Amino acid sequence: MTKLEIEWPDAAAERVRAAKERVVLAGEALRARRFGDRLDVARAVLVDWTAADSPWRRELAGALSEATNFSEPTIREGLDAGLAAWDPDAFVACAQREIGAPLASQRAQLAPFSWTTVLTGGAIPMPTLLSALLPLVLGSPVLLRETSKDPVTASLLARSLAARDEDLARAFEPIAFPSDDAAAFEVALEAPCVVATGSDETLQSIERRLSPTQRFVRHGHRFSVAALGSALARNEPALTEAAHGIALDVARWDQSGCLSPVVVYLVGMVEGERRQVAERIAQSLDQISVEMPRGGITKDQAVSISNECSEARMRIDPDVGMLFEAAHHSVVLETEAQPRPAPLARFLRILPVDSEKALIQALAPFSGHLANIALAGFELSPTPDIHSAGPSAGIESLEMRLASLGVSRFTKPGRLQTPPVDWPHDGHSLFTPLARFTQSDSIGL
Repeated sequence: MTKLEIEWPDAAAERVRAAKERVVLAGEALRARRFGDRLDVARAVLVDWTAADSPWRRELAGALSEATNFSEPTIREGLDAGLAAWDPDAFVACAQREIGAPLASQRAQLAPFSWTTVLTGGAIPMPTLLSALLPLVLGSPVLLRETSKDPVTASLLARSLAARDEDLARAFEPIAFPSDDAAAFEVALEAPCVVATGSDETLQSIERRLSPTQRFVRHGHRFSVAALGSALARNEPALTEAAHGIALDVARWDQSGCLSPVVVYLVGMVEGERRQVAERIAQSLDQISVEMPRGGITKDQAVSISNECSEARMRIDPDVGMLFEAAHHSVVLETEAQPRPAPLARFLRILPVDSEKALIQALAPFSGHLANIALAGFELSPTPDIHSAGPSAGIESLEMRLASLGVSRFTKPGRLQTPPVDWPHDGHSLFTPLARFTQSDSIGL
């Protein structure tokens, strides 16, 4: 539906209800297929999307450049890098571990939900692709609400499903309706399984409208950071690689999404080393922006970036901190690790902390909201042997201490925005949050 089209009251709700009835009906054929058959189709679709010369990915890049504010080079690079990290065989192996193994016991069976509603959020297409495929593999048809930030990915996925398998294609239907249409949402939220991505406030509002018997899989507010150790400043090749990687992570999808780094922590570096690292990251952003220019930004984003740069210019001691401003990005080297607003749109803060302990303390207030962390320049201690009686028993590595804050994945700079397909999003396994099992002890009795 275009912006110029106007629906009568409750018309959107009727469209959603009709779509729901279609996918529920299609669910009968979907569930009649073996789990392995559905998984094979999903793998084939992923092969189509991840192939180096994928026509689906090429078409999506063109459609997104017309429908969103991202520049086309940024879209192409983001899609190529993100989907190159998805291994269809790893997707199958994950499904076999989480679902196939219980089914192989012959005492557990899938009891698929009659239908699943997926409420997408954000503008990055990869989560939409994955969230649509998972319920289908489990035998649950999907009604997926598209967002205005990405009105094209789900429809293109539907076509690619149809090219592979009609049963799965009929069991997936994308639909758009206004975010303020309460009646349409009520119909969508009738699903026995609801998957939603959004702000914590949005998810709380959705949860209040669901019954205790409904499965609710939520993906709330998350963000990512990078932490660079002092060894990096003394290793020129490693510094060059890390600076380029961080700049790439910031530039991808214009720093939108939970995997975009909003802050870089410099751990245990002296003043000169901090300035060296900050300058190198700013230079790398300059270079990347030539090939991947930032897309259009909203007026509110422009005002926020301008205000934060002006405030930093007045606040920062130029002998200690630094401010780099360019047409497509801004980098602020702060003098202390105090939390400040994150305007995004390639606005990066660099914060100094004295030690790994200070890093943990700086991140502790954000426990439960940290997604991924990129690490470089650390000599990490080995994972402790909890069975050892020696003096090192119980000593935790930096990663283990950060994991206690709810971090789902550790990686290196340049890979924040390209997780593998089976990474534990929000600390959850891939398939089981959406699965429902039943067990029978009556066989042979």
